[in-house]
Amino acid sequence: MARRALVISGGAPNATLVGGALEAFAELGLEFDVVSMSGAGALLGLMYLAPRNGEPIATLRGLTELGIADAIYERFPVNYKVFNKPGELADVYRQMLAGNPLLQRVMAQPAQDPLSQLAKDGLSLWLASWCPSSLTPSSTGLCAHVPFAEEIIDFAQIAHVSPALYLNAYNLSQRRMENFDKHALNTQHLQAALSFPFLYPPTQIGEDLYIEGAALDCLNFKGLMENHPELEEIVVFDLLGAERLLRAPRDLYDAWVMSILTPLVEIARDDVKLFEQVHMPNYPQLKPLFKVPLVESVPEQFLPDVFDWSRSNLERLYTMGYATARRYAEEHL
Repeated sequence: MARRALVISGGAPNATLVGGALEAFAELGLEFDVVSMSGAGALLGLMYLAPRNGEPIATLRGLTELGIADAIYERFPVNYKVFNKPGELADVYRQMLAGNPLLQRVMAQPAQDPLSQLAKDGLSLWLASWCPSSLTPSSTGLCAHVPFAEEIIDFAQIAHVSPALYLNAYNLSQRRMENFDKHALNTQHLQAALSFPFLYPPTQIGEDLYIEGAALDCLNFKGLMENHPELEEIVVFDLLGAERLLRAPRDLYDAWVMSILTPLVEIARDDVKLFEQVHMPNYPQLKPLFKVPLVESVPEQFLPDVFDWSRSNLERLYTMGYATARRYAEEHL
């Protein structure tokens, strides 16, 4: 019988907060009977539970490698490591780069200082710039689906992990939210869970098209309680449901980012309120939610940068997530 669940919400740029928090939980030996994920939380949860290299902490720490050297990001604030050009020619180009052993050796070397990080990310930018693209006005998404998931996640191992797993995605064809469990999870299901409208095209599974579940349900409480009504404790990593994330944009690109995030903040807040006020009374054994204050731990001076993909921001958030989760767990869990 499941007793304790972990809920990992959507939210990509500030996801290293969760990476650090998961490392803290691993160090403390905290275990969960169920893990429920949505959006970018799915990528993080699977990196933690089924890393390809068998080392969850090392895999989570590798999240900071997705950051862009600050000197580049200040001038070109786009994460060309995460958001890739779409199309068959782009896929062939990436496969060609992946098959170059010398290039892969260079890119696999961890940067030891800001200068080497700048050189490495500069090379990545140059390679990304030369990548062909089939993006046209008739395209249904800006980017190719995350091409590196199989490099960091062991999909064959997912069915054998200890906790029950749930990952939501919205079925556009059937107009309903669906939850995939660990016995069904594969690369396509993860793509479906990450198919945020406009950024990525819908993912086709069988005859149906799917978009990211977190775009409509950031925390996936419904699927969790339908499958495990006996739960006694729910620990929540909520990256979006904090009003302090809302701010005025700094420029046109930032305004576009905030236009995506602003409605998600309200959706996440409403999801928590709805669950606490309407649904929790139906489960008398369920304790009040354990809400790990990840976003609340970010000092005011760093809030304007919390959605940046700069290397310094991702490293800072990872450290904050680790410290906050460890302190919270020692006091409450």
